[in-house]
Amino acid sequence: MSDSIHKTNDGQPIVLRRGGRLVDTDDLEIIDAIAGRTSVLGFGSEPIIQAITNVTQTYLGDANSLADPIKDSDDSFITALRDLIDGSSSVLAESAVLCESADVAVETSIRFARSWKKDAFRTVALIGSDHGRTAACRTASGIPDLHEGYGPMMAGFAHVPANDIDALKATVDERTACLLLCPIDLHDACRPLDAEYLKAAREICDQHQVALIFDESRLCFGGSGKPFTFSSIAEVRADAVVLSAGIFAGLPGGIFVGSDRLTQSTLCQSDHLPLQRAVAMATFSEMQSADLPSSTDEEIQEIAVMLAETIGGFEFVRDIHASGSTIGIVTDIRSDEIVQAAASQGLKIEAAGDTAIRMQLPLLVDENDASEMLQRFAQTMQEIEREAADPVQG
Repeated sequence: MSDSIHKTNDGQPIVLRRGGRLVDTDDLEIIDAIAGRTSVLGFGSEPIIQAITNVTQTYLGDANSLADPIKDSDDSFITALRDLIDGSSSVLAESAVLCESADVAVETSIRFARSWKKDAFRTVALIGSDHGRTAACRTASGIPDLHEGYGPMMAGFAHVPANDIDALKATVDERTACLLLCPIDLHDACRPLDAEYLKAAREICDQHQVALIFDESRLCFGGSGKPFTFSSIAEVRADAVVLSAGIFAGLPGGIFVGSDRLTQSTLCQSDHLPLQRAVAMATFSEMQSADLPSSTDEEIQEIAVMLAETIGGFEFVRDIHASGSTIGIVTDIRSDEIVQAAASQGLKIEAAGDTAIRMQLPLLVDENDASEMLQRFAQTMQEIEREAADPVQG
């Protein structure tokens, strides 16, 4: 594959290479430890490149149409998704709707929930949650910074503390249409919700006929070793799941998948977004061929163990939360300092709170990439340790 120049979200030009590696214009090879959010297969997957090339030769749809999408001409999209879920009882994949973005998929799930239960309109979410950047998604999010400067937020949303079962019982009532949860808090060191909380959430939703919706749009699809992250925490049933990260090779896109009880009829809508559909189908096909996600579960766990061994000796490291390919590290150091220090070593990571960072690895991680990532992270921590010991020189 020939190199091609792009720009990252912060405006830095990069050249795309395979796996988890990028090259900037200063010829610094970057290990991207967030690459799983772009693609479960890593960068430069030939089947995805070919899928994009092929679909650009055909009709790409009407992005400005306000008409509701019609049902697919066949069931190949939902069949490919069901094959990956492989009979999981975690969610009844009776309906699937391909959306323009992760945010639209979240809003779609809320829309179905509000129209499903008569006279119910409230969405209950968690304090500290992040569900996106549209008006509805900002309102659903429980982060005050996402509300500031926008005036009155949308009506019909409430927030409760994570893992507080009593607060959930006191808030969910007959006016509640859905409970919207992300099983991993990406803004708090990637801490997973408690298994007992998820089980209680299911019971409370059943009691009040409330839809339990998991927003996994920012979690790598299959990153926990199972198709859905929440099912790796507790054996509970979801009424719907929102997917996005790792499926669309960095393109905007989202998928609502749920039971026809929630959608009120069996739906499969994907033909209206041919580019996203082609990329998703190529991703599903490659995952099926590689027996993902289960085939790499042990490898991802091994990387997490090696990472813990690599950085466990540093006094400022407090804890590690590993949920498959999503890894959070708690420290005593400001997260922006760690992110900057890692960048100087050619390692891309992200903040996960004031003093924590996160990684979101692809399901397919090259052995050399994994070794280089661990080495660069160790060098990052050594540099931080030196600067802490001699701040004047640092």
